Amino acid sequence: MAQIYDTLVVVTPNDMKRLMRHYERLAANLPGRLFFVGNTETCELADSLGIETVGHICEDDILPFDKVHKLMTERMAPILQGRELPRGVTGWYYQQFLKMQYSNLCTDQYYLLWDGDTIPCNPVSMFQEKTGKPYFDVKEEFHQEYFDTMGVLIPGLQKVISHSFISEHMLIDTAIMKELISEIEKNDKLSGDVFWEKILYSIPTEKIQESAFSEFETYGTFTAINHMSAYALREWHSFRLAGEFFDPGTICERDFNWLGRDFGAISFEKGHTVREDNRNLFDNPEYQQKLSARQMLEAVQDLFNNDRIEKWGTI
Repeated sequence: MAQIYDTLVVVTPNDMKRLMRHYERLAANLPGRLFFVGNTETCELADSLGIETVGHICEDDILPFDKVHKLMTERMAPILQGRELPRGVTGWYYQQFLKMQYSNLCTDQYYLLWDGDTIPCNPVSMFQEKTGKPYFDVKEEFHQEYFDTMGVLIPGLQKVISHSFISEHMLIDTAIMKELISEIEKNDKLSGDVFWEKILYSIPTEKIQESAFSEFETYGTFTAINHMSAYALREWHSFRLAGEFFDPGTICERDFNWLGRDFGAISFEKGHTVREDNRNLFDNPEYQQKLSARQMLEAVQDLFNNDRIEKWGTI
């Protein structure tokens, strides 16, 4: 029997507008219902798509932004020195707290988290066909601050696999997420009552702006230690820097078909634009006939930052 689960896409209106033309592909390639989570404008944009399987959830119905922003302002007071805290600083942590807090509203065994800047090239299946076991899709990435924070939240929680659990999406077992939240809230050495307060108090003030927490890395590590057999690891390949080689306004079906032979999805990260020296490269039909997307990426990716390099055959 196929598992039933919804997909949550937590996204700001501006980020949503960048990729509106591709959200039909997003909805078509993800199973079940797709819910965009955000403010009033995000909800209006979701309605404007006119896609039957797409809905929306107001972010404040999951966790009010102002509550998180108030605590962030208090934590950052020594650095702000009277200045106003930009909403975007809070937003980076807030969107992660929304994904965790949703477990208290979810009535299904699982829910899928999917990044709003990422478009699947092919239909996405999150369960092994033979065993029915869910996948943890893993990639190559490492950020020490994520592990520093999780070790403070839950003493003894530390990196246990060579890969990273950060892969632009994650299938969440609702019960395990609730268990993780409960374990964080049991830590009476940290200030705060609820999990997101304790997370913010666990991070030194001077490191808050350094992206010092990852819900994916924390949930994955907690699950790997406490529920070792709950998931199967799968090497996931996505083109994280697609926005430096493809314009989201002109990328075509031919491009997606070509990319889909090697990548499960591609991402158009905020601030990425096609550089002049990258034009007519990956989107060149003549090159696509002669080389695979993997071959082309392997030829140029040494120019990228190390945490953006794709490696094959590591599991």
